[in-house]
Amino acid sequence: MDDDGTVSFFVIPGDALKSLSDELQIILGEDPSKETMERYGFRCGEGLVRSIGFECEDLDEFQETMPGIMIETGLGRTRSLKLIGDQIIIEFEDSVEANAMGKGDVPSCNFTRGYLAGVVSTLFNKIYECVEETCICKGDELCTHKLTLSSQDIKPEAESVEQSDLEYELETATSYLVKEEAPDISYKIFKDYVTHGHQGLCITRDFPAKVRKKFDLQKTPIIWLSTSDTENTVAPQNLSALFYQIENFLKKSENGIIILSGMEYLISHNSYQSVLKFVQLLNEQIAIRDSILIVPLSPLTLDEKDLKMIERELETWQN
Repeated sequence: MDDDGTVSFFVIPGDALKSLSDELQIILGEDPSKETMERYGFRCGEGLVRSIGFECEDLDEFQETMPGIMIETGLGRTRSLKLIGDQIIIEFEDSVEANAMGKGDVPSCNFTRGYLAGVVSTLFNKIYECVEETCICKGDELCTHKLTLSSQDIKPEAESVEQSDLEYELETATSYLVKEEAPDISYKIFKDYVTHGHQGLCITRDFPAKVRKKFDLQKTPIIWLSTSDTENTVAPQNLSALFYQIENFLKKSENGIIILSGMEYLISHNSYQSVLKFVQLLNEQIAIRDSILIVPLSPLTLDEKDLKMIERELETWQN
């Protein structure tokens, strides 16, 4: 914040965005690099609005607020901001990112669309997705971004509260490893907590409807680890997207608890080291957010060395 009380924001210059995009493409490949740029943009847009400390109650208030915010972003020169139903259309007649990326066949403003989604999502406290429909880098006159409510928005919600005492005792800010061939005990612990006031998130390899029926989870959001293109689904090889969803849940939840059922499946689709790093980062978020993580794992699926490394990161649950 400046001395006069105004808030100043710094946005990465176009050449820096180009360099970052190039390096990510070398390391990750083309499509994952685009997703990473978008998620990074989202976090930057989210941070901008949180710095202001402002939320919008409705679209009218948004329409009054957004032009001022757009000036601060430094993303380019906007031509118009339109509201069509529940969609938001933002047009740039000059785009810092598009100019830096140069000519191409597909829209290139990945950071920008993430940034816009982050700004709008935080203003409304709902998750918005942004699609770039036209782009200056393709020879279009404008960069046109369309924002719509996301079907992937994970809303924390506890199950109906039971009057009995908790059957299992776990410490908050702790991640637990439950060694079992089938995750039955893990789900019993998870169900115990989500029916006693904790907001849960279930991440599973199994079909969500099957999990809901088997363990009687009526309200708890479920992320399905699958390559299917359906609501609240994350591909097992996309660990960064999964971490992003979990982080969003932890930010919004109260007394959060997560069950990650499918560790073996994640390892089979990624290198062991990348999954281990994912667990380490997740463990940090659990501690920061004073939440609980339950990870069922069959010891027979890992060699002794790899199992020991997981055991060093997580608290082994004892019955």
